[in-house]
Amino acid sequence: MSIRRQLALWIGLLMLLIMSGNLFINVFQLKSNYEQQLKARADETVTTLSLSMSHSALLEDDALLRSMIDVVFDRGHFSQIRFEYLDSTRLVVRVADQQLAPNVPKWFKKAMKLSAGEGHAHVSQGWQQLGDLTVRLHPGPMYVQLWRLVKAEIAWFGLMLLVAVYGLRLLLHWQLQPLKQIALLVEKLALNQFTHIDEQPKARELQTLVASMNALSERLHLSFVAHGETVSKLQQDNFNDHLTGLNNRKGWQHFLQDHMKEDNFFTGWMMLLTVENLTQLNTEQGKSLTDELLAQISGQLSQHAQLQHEHACLARTNGGEFWVFCPDPLDDQYLDGIKDIEQSLLNLSFVQQYVAQLRMVVLPVQKVITPASIKHQLDVLLSRARNQHVSLLTGEVQEHTIINWQHWRQKLQDALTQGGIELYHQPLFNAQGTILQQEIHCRLVCVGEAPMAAGLFWPMVEKLALATAFDRLIVEKWQNHFDGHPYSGDWVVNLSGKSLNDEHFCQWFDQTMSVAQKQSVIIEFSEYTLVHSSEQAQKWLFHITQQGVRLSVDHVGTSGKSFGFLARFPLHQGKVERRFIRDINQHKENAFFVSGMVQVFRAQHTLCFAEGVESEAEKRALVDLGVDGVMGFGLQKPCLL
Repeated sequence: MSIRRQLALWIGLLMLLIMSGNLFINVFQLKSNYEQQLKARADETVTTLSLSMSHSALLEDDALLRSMIDVVFDRGHFSQIRFEYLDSTRLVVRVADQQLAPNVPKWFKKAMKLSAGEGHAHVSQGWQQLGDLTVRLHPGPMYVQLWRLVKAEIAWFGLMLLVAVYGLRLLLHWQLQPLKQIALLVEKLALNQFTHIDEQPKARELQTLVASMNALSERLHLSFVAHGETVSKLQQDNFNDHLTGLNNRKGWQHFLQDHMKEDNFFTGWMMLLTVENLTQLNTEQGKSLTDELLAQISGQLSQHAQLQHEHACLARTNGGEFWVFCPDPLDDQYLDGIKDIEQSLLNLSFVQQYVAQLRMVVLPVQKVITPASIKHQLDVLLSRARNQHVSLLTGEVQEHTIINWQHWRQKLQDALTQGGIELYHQPLFNAQGTILQQEIHCRLVCVGEAPMAAGLFWPMVEKLALATAFDRLIVEKWQNHFDGHPYSGDWVVNLSGKSLNDEHFCQWFDQTMSVAQKQSVIIEFSEYTLVHSSEQAQKWLFHITQQGVRLSVDHVGTSGKSFGFLARFPLHQGKVERRFIRDINQHKENAFFVSGMVQVFRAQHTLCFAEGVESEAEKRALVDLGVDGVMGFGLQKPCLL
């Protein structure tokens, strides 16, 4: 219970006690006053009547006595008037109905128990005593008056109590508003959302508390960012080139080994770019100027629109040697994009100023081939380009025909219309081998063809701006399976960046998901997607996670950003990119990086998983490093849903 409610409750109870005591005292004072009034009226009546009756009593005129008693009794305030002769058994009496105030509740009359006013007097003539007179008043009217006054007191008491309690609540709500803000700040700090309280409270004690909480939030934020930057620097030292910031030889090799796997393959093209006269330029211009030339080339490659893709990879492996992979469906227009990259490089100021000789060779890749074969084919192409004295040479696509846009568009539209995809599920295990969750994969189904992995058709999906439509189809198919096949575990559904930044998709997702589905689903986005998400998308992620949907980030370590940015999102879990997992049991630098990532996630109270595990040795090494779960082809391949 909140402090505000506790204070309101206890102060309300205290006020209830005080006002109840006041009501009790007032009621019993009224009762005492009414009893005194009854007694006084009875004494007054009996005295007056006894004086009036003395002569008639002496004459023993019963008729006159009765007449006198009737005159008094008929006023309606008496329950009994009784005159009894002293020397005989004769008496004159008048008795009223004993029903007391029928409209007053019995419990009230029983609780009040008013004493009926009773008076006694001797009727005498001179020194001669003639008889005794008794007058007893009827308490019914007093019960009625007392009940009316008590009801009024209770109504006033209730009104005052209501006003006091609600007024007190409003006052406490206003005075203790900073405590609510502090509680919200603590909740956000628990999720590593480092915010501040801008509005200062009026109370001096609360001002000190707010200032301390703001300072704590700032310190935690700086600590978290510093930790993320340390891990990011560790990654850069091992996998990035210090001059250009691109992948180094090790990072490129890890990418190739990881990419040339069926479960992670994307069609596209590989480029080898060399500065042919780098040694000569280094001798003539000096190392600092050639370094600026290489940095300018890498900057142009990194900023080119066609290479702004989460699965693109750029590397500088040696001197003036650059390697590029670009996801591409290899349609009939892909060469135009390559020529545009070539022209942008040739137009660089340093390239023109120092007459740098650039040579580029490109190899289209539409199937999984070994990294050694890729390097060999690009080396052969480079030799041919030198012999032919051309700056750009493109190899041939082997064993596949380049499909035109219209063919692809029709195929994908048919799949959307007919629901032509199949869902597969791949389990994620904890250290004990228990399945924690199932991750959804999709494949394209075409008549007369084998199911096509996402890497083979998704580049064209993105080029044709159909990613949101396919994400919607995937979610709908999963919903149908969920409703028909109850499963107590969690499901992970990977969504594209286009869908995350599409307001209509987000609204549809929120409305179409049932409460049970929201409690079971984990939506997953790549690190690249979260880095480039809009402010509106980030607000939606907080909105949807408050309804039970959990958020996962995969391919952690590939965006080139400091991991401090993860604090901006309500993450439930994260997955370290598989290229840092490969042979982790044999590479200490990979182990150091993964260990740092585990610490970053734990600091954010987020689960840390590893994807792409291919051996028991890798699994054991990862468990020893503290990861919360592992998944990969080496543990279990995806199965048809």
